[in-house]
Amino acid sequence: PAGGIVASIRTSQAGGHDKLITFDMGGTSTDVAHFDGEFERAFETQVAGVRIRAPMMLINTVAAGGGSLCFFDGTRFRVG
Repeated sequence: PAGGIVASIRTSQAGGHDKLITFDMGGTSTDVAHFDGEFERAFETQVAGVRIRAPMMLINTVAAGGGSLCFFDGTRFRVG
């Protein structure tokens, strides 16, 4: 995901833009990030209930991408 953000920002800067919201939809998730002249970073996050402390790009991920299929099986909605 960070590579897509960096490439999007470099491409927009080449076109004279220095503010950007990136939107990267894959097959199973969508990543969104914000750029306002510098890369936004986070230094702590939580994954599956485990706290992680390490510098990272600030990327918001939604677990829904272009390949996510929802259907009703007669009893409940299912994804996959």
